[in-house]
Amino acid sequence: MDEYLIREAEEKDISFIADTVIAAEKGRSDKLSFSTLFNVSEGRAKELIMTMLEEEIDGCELSLSSFLVAEYKGEAVAAIGSWIEGFDGAMPSKILKSNLILHTFETDSIEFFKTKSHIVKDVFIEREPLTLQFEYLHIADKHLGKGLDTELVKRSEANALAKYPGLKKVQTQLFKNNILAVIVLRKKGFNVVSSCKSINEEISDYIPFNEKLLMEKSL
Repeated sequence: MDEYLIREAEEKDISFIADTVIAAEKGRSDKLSFSTLFNVSEGRAKELIMTMLEEEIDGCELSLSSFLVAEYKGEAVAAIGSWIEGFDGAMPSKILKSNLILHTFETDSIEFFKTKSHIVKDVFIEREPLTLQFEYLHIADKHLGKGLDTELVKRSEANALAKYPGLKKVQTQLFKNNILAVIVLRKKGFNVVSSCKSINEEISDYIPFNEKLLMEKSL
């Protein structure tokens, strides 16, 4: 691990962070919700994700400040997003994310989303206040198997505990079909505590799977 530098994400990392968001959102599928639910190309979705990250709104999964990056020879090769939900009076992350989307996406895309939002409402899981939320872990293929996932998780937890010593719990949400991620998280001490499932037949056209899991562990 000595050859890797773990650090906070910077403006120069925004393109890689956007790639991290896209890879993690798609999981083990070809469905990117920022594209399918807003009727834009994947390339345009990346541009919009980058724009939202540039806004530097703290406290949600689209906050640049939420990310740690693993750097190898001056290049970002892995990243993880995490934040303490509702910390220090912050607005819920779902509101922050919604505001970023409304501010960034074109009117036509927002109107398209309104016609599809009912499809995904059954797999929405509320985030618990004052818990550490993990979102969007991605490692470049050439750097898999180097322990970067473990190091990024540990560093994120340590940073969160330094910020909020009263932190008791870590949570993450993922689609049930991402079997490998579920196995890895179990090895790191996470357990499935709840799930939600949609029976809407259209859902497979827009998001990776019709069932989402909530996994957590105690600190």
